[in-house]
Formats: sequence, structure tokens, C-alpha cells
Amino acid sequence: MAAALRNVLLLGGAGTVGPSIIKALLAKGTFKVSVLSRPDSRSTFPPDVARLTSDFTASSLAKAFTGQDAIVDLLAQSSLDDRKKFIDTAAEAGAKRFILSEYSGNMENKANVSILPLFAERVAVREYAKEKSDANPKFSFTALSNVPFYDWTIKNGFIGFNLETLTATIYGDGDQPSSMTTLSSVGQAIAGILSKPAETANKGLFVASFTPTQNEILATLEEITEKKWAINKISITDAISQGFQALGNGDMSGFIGVLMGSTYGPENGNNFPENGGVSNKLLGLPKEDLKMVTKAVVEGKDV
Repeated sequence: MAAALRNVLLLGGAGTVGPSIIKALLAKGTFKVSVLSRPDSRSTFPPDVARLTSDFTASSLAKAFTGQDAIVDLLAQSSLDDRKKFIDTAAEAGAKRFILSEYSGNMENKANVSILPLFAERVAVREYAKEKSDANPKFSFTALSNVPFYDWTIKNGFIGFNLETLTATIYGDGDQPSSMTTLSSVGQAIAGILSKPAETANKGLFVASFTPTQNEILATLEEITEKKWAINKISITDAISQGFQALGNGDMSGFIGVLMGSTYGPENGNNFPENGGVSNKLLGLPKEDLKMVTKAVVEGKDV
């Protein structure tokens, strides 16, 4: 039987997904939660969360990692060498579980991984974590795939739907299903992983709140807003190629086109129920309704 995981340290925690994970961990009532940030960080956290500081050198990390059962990597901007350093230090400090910083699409699908160098790096981190766990039976890892954070992306116009202009950008024909997960469910998934260490060790897990097509999302938004939306269309191939062209010119907005091409590409495995299945039940995730969640986002409510 795997040892219980009680002391949990988050690397970062103030970003997009961090607050949802902290909320879910605290709601369990069984975790002692800490967040590791740089000394100059001005981020604030709930009173039940301990704030630790580090300059992220190996020696500083080792001090912070000592006594922690699990490390949850939430740092969006870190190099492959940094990720390996985090894993090495966690294993050497006696951590039993390391949750990789993924929270994205299907990293087990070769077509999807081939699109973006960032994805290949994530696969390399997985492979490194596996090597470390193979060499050290007391150390394990988990990777979580959830594709886009549905509520955050709708609110911020990130997956092609702009609430301010009532304009939709449809990638491909709009009929390709892609899984989506709310931030709250991602938080609950991490809490579920740490609550079931034996069942979740050394695995890549998939979760999804629902798996709609773009046309289904558009129809839902038009029903809720009671407006007809303007539609722009772009092929998957053009979205990716134009996205890379923009990135090459220093325009970081090109990343959206590349990511959407990855998300909606029919061969990229992001329809999770049909490509490996989801672990919602294992992790205790609630059933969610596309219309109810979308309505809450449109009305500015928390999901």
C-alpha cells in the first residue's frame, strides 16, 4: 500500500490554476498545504497555507522540499533542465510524489506532440520522471491532461469565442469534439490524485468536464446571450502555420493559433473519452453541464 500523502508543496500557486488546487486541497481537510515562491513575490494565499521562499537553486529547493510528501509543479515558465532539477531534488529530499507541470492536451499522442516543441519537452520530462521512479521505488510521479481550462478560456476569449464582440473563430469545420475541463475540476483532480496515491502512481491521467465541439459551444453561447454571433473560419493547417509565422515575427498571439490547431486537430487525441478514457470517477470529479457552466461564465459567476 502506498504511503499517505499529507504535506503538499506547490511550486508557484498564484497563477491560473493554483487557487483552484489550493481550494480543493484545503477542502479535503487532510492536507497541510504550502506554497513555494521567490522572496520578492507579492502573492497572497489563504491563512491556512504556509508560504515558503526560495531562490530556486538546488540547495534552496532541497531545504524547502525536506519533509514534503508531494510536490505539485505549477511553474509555467521553466526550462527542461529546471524541471529535471525539481524532480531530482524532490526525490533526494524524500518526496513520495511529484505532479508534473502539464495541465494541457494529450501528451501521449505523437501527432499532437509533434506540433509544438513545448509538448516534446513535456514528454521528455515525463520520461525523466519515469526513469527516476524506476530507480527509486519510494518516488513516483503523476501527469494530468485536461486540455483547455474551459471557464477561463471562455472568459478570456482564448479558444475562439469573444464575449465582448460576440465573435467566434472556428478552427476546422467546428465538428471536432475536444475535451475541456473547468478550473475547479482540475483542482479537485489534483486533490483526488494525492488522496489516492496507489491508484495514481507513475501514470498520465485524463480528465474532462465535457467534450463538446466548437459548434456546440457556439450554439450554447448564442442561446445564452440571445444573440447571433459573427463567425470567422480558419483551417487547422492555416491556424498552425500562421501561428508559427506570427511567433517567428515576435508576435506571441500566434501561440493561440498553434494551440487551437493542436486542440481541434482530428488526429491529435484530445477527445479524451475516445482516446484512453477519463479518470473522473477515480478522482471523484462532479458531473458538469456545458450550458450551466457557460451560463455562469457569461454572467460573471464563479464555476
